[in-house]
Amino acid sequence: MSFPKSGNVFPNGTRNAGAEASFAKLVATALRASLRGQASAVKTVARWTGANERTVKNWLAGDRAPSGDHFLGLAANCPGVLAAFLAAIHRNDCLVMADIEEARAKVAAALTALEAVRAVQLEAATQPSAGA
Repeated sequence: MSFPKSGNVFPNGTRNAGAEASFAKLVATALRASLRGQASAVKTVARWTGANERTVKNWLAGDRAPSGDHFLGLAANCPGVLAAFLAAIHRNDCLVMADIEEARAKVAAALTALEAVRAVQLEAATQPSAGA
């Protein structure tokens, strides 16, 4: 089956160009804010998503928006991108849960560090001193 004579030209895609541009700007702003001052920002984002470095540079410039799979990698690894997306779709309730989970993870890491320090101190206290 072939295209009809009058239908062989694809639309130029201007119908959703504004939405795509605003999404690209949203991602670019969130990425730049999250990675501010990081010398290897492009390489970091490329590692998160598996995307080409040129593609990542386009995202950071806001020229292009990431595809669905790449966006999932960004949202999973960059809390700023996830927060910007959730705010854009007016799901602030999800932002609160993300903040709670982040705080919980930090508290768990702090407790692990404290337990390690405590174990070292207990071990040092039970060792006989060398000068006695």
